[in-house]
Amino acid sequence: MEQNVVIFNRLNDVIYGWVLRVVLVEKSLIRDSRNMGRMYQRFVFADSLGDRVQAVAYYNDIHVLNETLQLYSTYYIADAAIRRILNGSIMLGSVPFELVLRPNTFIQTVDEGLTLPIHNVYHLTRFGDLESLRHSRDSIITILGVVIQVLPMQVFMLGGRYIRVQEFLLINEEMMPIVYAIWDDFIDTDGLYLAQIAHEYPIILVCRPKISYFHGLSLGT
Repeated sequence: MEQNVVIFNRLNDVIYGWVLRVVLVEKSLIRDSRNMGRMYQRFVFADSLGDRVQAVAYYNDIHVLNETLQLYSTYYIADAAIRRILNGSIMLGSVPFELVLRPNTFIQTVDEGLTLPIHNVYHLTRFGDLESLRHSRDSIITILGVVIQVLPMQVFMLGGRYIRVQEFLLINEEMMPIVYAIWDDFIDTDGLYLAQIAHEYPIILVCRPKISYFHGLSLGT
């Protein structure tokens, strides 16, 4: 198996016979897309160099993969479709490709000695640096914080339609607060889940949020 392993920067949509050895570093909740009209779930994997590639599953495949793929576990993956990402705004990884996980995709947990670390994947952003990063298009923001309060959901009229927003108050290790706002459809998945466990004061990792000035400097989906 190991002799066929390729790293992400050698991956493309014309390569064949490849095998990836990857660690799962992000796993979304199952969501319903208005644009696609179907259920989907997104994943992000990292390789041995810390590079990342995104993946997606649809329909009935979601429930099997949701059980199979566990955060921070390392897998061999092969026979997934490789799709080129043409819109950079939806690229979650560091390579312009997306894996489409299908029923015939090969997924196997690696032996213990071949597991991959995650210390080189996350580069945390200090809350105090958010103001200076507000207008930076190249910055990848990753926030680690504790949820200490769920604020009441609000509804606004924007562009002729009603928009919902659910805010959460986070603090970091320096005891600095920041508001994290979850908008519209994400309230029914991520927002609902976070509100249900907020009483446990969970530590959460927020990847690629948008910096805004909604009620002051804040982060949002």
